[in-house]
Amino acid sequence: MANNKTHLLIPLLFAAIFFATPIASAATNAPADKGGESETDNEHTGDRIQIGDKPFWELLGSGGIMMVPLALLALFAFYKSGEQIYVFKFSNGDEKDRRLLDQLLQELDWDKREGIIDGHIVEHGEKAAFPQMCREAVNKLLKGHSAQTDGERLKAMKEAYVNEGKLQLGRLKRGIKPLQGVVTVAPLLGLLGTVYGMINSFQRMGSEGEDKVAFLSEGIYEALVTTATGLTIAIPFLFMYLWLNRKVDELGEKLNRHGREFL
Repeated sequence: MANNKTHLLIPLLFAAIFFATPIASAATNAPADKGGESETDNEHTGDRIQIGDKPFWELLGSGGIMMVPLALLALFAFYKSGEQIYVFKFSNGDEKDRRLLDQLLQELDWDKREGIIDGHIVEHGEKAAFPQMCREAVNKLLKGHSAQTDGERLKAMKEAYVNEGKLQLGRLKRGIKPLQGVVTVAPLLGLLGTVYGMINSFQRMGSEGEDKVAFLSEGIYEALVTTATGLTIAIPFLFMYLWLNRKVDELGEKLNRHGREFL
């Protein structure tokens, strides 16, 4: 139960970092009091978070059209993270695989072993790696030629187990690849939004009055929102990708240990 809570808290932690970082930045970067200005000028206006003289969500909106793909990218990354955590924890959990292995070792009839494996796959889904590998090994044994010796059958089972293991680990690796794409694309989209914002600021500066410096600084200030958003998305999901990649390696080691016991 403790492990379940730990794994479920990980995506919540990333979500908290994702949403809390801009808010913390807002509090840190709020302008200091000047002269007779009231302290409330730098605090919340009602329930709205202020960054400078703009509410937080209004500032995000000022990032322009590039905020839309960035928001979609963040939602996609949250979805893929949750999906992969479910696959590792609930479809390939240590306790489930250990229970299946114990049941297989206690049953000596290979036909009944096949039924146990099929029942486990039905219960925990097709993404459970260890049952799929066991099924391939058992099928290889049951469908083997009667003229084969016991040593040849065992060798064929091991080959089937190893080959299916490579396929399963490859599928898991492909499952976390989209997160690597998010980590790469999010900062680039943020930078692209900043470039567009800078171009727009310089284009509009010519039509403004004498205070062009203030206008330009405000335009740059808003244009940098997309870069900050892109980095805010990329950094937490980089750690998520590294953690999931480590889980794949750990699963591979576990499958090797289970395979030696089973075969």
